[in-house]
Amino acid sequence: MINIFQNKLQNNLEILYIVNSLELGGAEQIFFNILKNKKKILIVTLISEGYFGNKLKNRGFKLINLNMKKNIFIIFKIFRLIQIINKYNPEIVHTWLYHSNLIGGIASKLSGVKKIFWSIHHEFEYSNIVMFIEMKILAFLSYLIPNKIVYCSYSSKQSHILNGYNRKLSNIIENGISLEKFKPKRDLRINLRKKLKIKKNCFLIGNISRYHPIKDHETLLKSLKILKKNKIFFKCILIGKGLSKSNVNLFNKIKEYNLEDNVILYGKSLKVHELLNAFDLNILSSKSECSPVTLLEAMASGVPSLSTNVGNAKNLIGNSGWIVESENPEALASCISYIANNRYKLAEKSKLGIKRVRSLYTREKMRLSYRALYT
Repeated sequence: MINIFQNKLQNNLEILYIVNSLELGGAEQIFFNILKNKKKILIVTLISEGYFGNKLKNRGFKLINLNMKKNIFIIFKIFRLIQIINKYNPEIVHTWLYHSNLIGGIASKLSGVKKIFWSIHHEFEYSNIVMFIEMKILAFLSYLIPNKIVYCSYSSKQSHILNGYNRKLSNIIENGISLEKFKPKRDLRINLRKKLKIKKNCFLIGNISRYHPIKDHETLLKSLKILKKNKIFFKCILIGKGLSKSNVNLFNKIKEYNLEDNVILYGKSLKVHELLNAFDLNILSSKSECSPVTLLEAMASGVPSLSTNVGNAKNLIGNSGWIVESENPEALASCISYIANNRYKLAEKSKLGIKRVRSLYTREKMRLSYRALYT
């Protein structure tokens, strides 16, 4: 039997991070970006290490993966987590996203950790009854377990407080991105458009997301159908997991709307920072978001964004782009048509977006905020 109450090491760790997984994703990328100094840090992934986990290991960070499955053996994995926390005796345990907040928060409390921080990167939403119950449990535990709750946007903070979370512990640290990685590159733009066979006068729309109902590609495709009917000369490139020809449902929908010549299914890419440079306009068509990193990445690359009015999108974009209501293909198509017919506005919006990210949403500013949180 595992001895979960073994002797603790003295002052071995400053911070132990507990995260669900480190696969490709916005919240996972933010976690990757806040880490700079690998000394006195341990990362525990509950499910999988993934893309960012491998990158962190290559940089010398220590990771432990518990490989948790939804079966009867999960209880042994939780005991293993308590054992790890007791062994390394961290000053702070920082859990990342709901499942980690729940499992990691309880394990840390049982281990006697004095400082427990939760991070939340979502609006208060649920897709099924199990998640609803978990959210309500977390709301109750927010008065018992964490010392601080970190949100990435004001809208996320408000939605959780309205649903019972402890207001007094709230902290907001907005997302930030690397300006070294995301920046305008004119030569790259020319080469990419040539590679993608985009003609000079073609209006290239880009969407970066994963294939999921919440990302609402249905509304996007309906708006593209309207654009085609209105004789707008455009192409739309879809980049992300599930956005490839192997997705039969998506491919059939594109054929149904007669958009085969207008939509490029690019699929998952690890070079989004390069592909962005080819866009004329970045589009986020989601039904729901928290604080979408893709908007910041596009803005930093000099690409204006058009987004549905979800989460923190309006505050992120400011005056550097456009906002329309969600689940409204007519409104989305109308705004795209206006931009395509007034392309001179893109240069002005591009400058505003770059300036906005550089002043408000840099990785360095975000890191300083987390450093202040810990000290």
